[in-house]
Amino acid sequence: MSGAEILIWIHILAWAAYFGAQFAVIYMLIPAAARAPDEAHRRDSLIAGFRFYNPFTLAALLVIVITGAMRLTDLKAEMKFEYFARIGGPLALKLGLAFVIIFLQTYICLGLAFRIGRQEEIAAHGDGEPFTVEQVNSILARIRAMAWVTIVLTAITVLVSLTMVRRATAEVVVHTPPARAALVVGSSQPAARAVRVDWLGESE
Repeated sequence: MSGAEILIWIHILAWAAYFGAQFAVIYMLIPAAARAPDEAHRRDSLIAGFRFYNPFTLAALLVIVITGAMRLTDLKAEMKFEYFARIGGPLALKLGLAFVIIFLQTYICLGLAFRIGRQEEIAAHGDGEPFTVEQVNSILARIRAMAWVTIVLTAITVLVSLTMVRRATAEVVVHTPPARAALVVGSSQPAARAVRVDWLGESE
């Protein structure tokens, strides 16, 4: 397995890990906490779960950004002048979607989930009141809604990525001028030949 293939697999696995974490917080963490015997245990479950979820999802997005940037650098070197012409549109859309996903995930982790544990710490030190049940429920509802938004955006990003792959591996037809073709005496080579450029930059 080449270095480029390893990079691609790491990128894909990071997307899968992030995608799975969003479903986990919706269908595992929040429902499991709701089954706690009392409010104190529910908050302890939420805080413990978000203590793993927050750095995990942000780290997954960091890996996605790093591996994606490295792969784009390789593609730019391989495709040269055709880089923007062939994948410029999908690339711009993918980068925009990635920015929105990172922004929303940062809001989920630091603007919502982190606040539950932070407020409990503040209350434990006597510097304020803990969140009410209604406030916690409101935060969880927003986390669930934002997680669904990121799931949809992630699915769209994957579709855009597949479009980029198709364009990067599309066949390019190189036309031979008639005057040049006439110089090839007795040649059976057609006036136009197709060159297939795969994702690793090799040609057939």
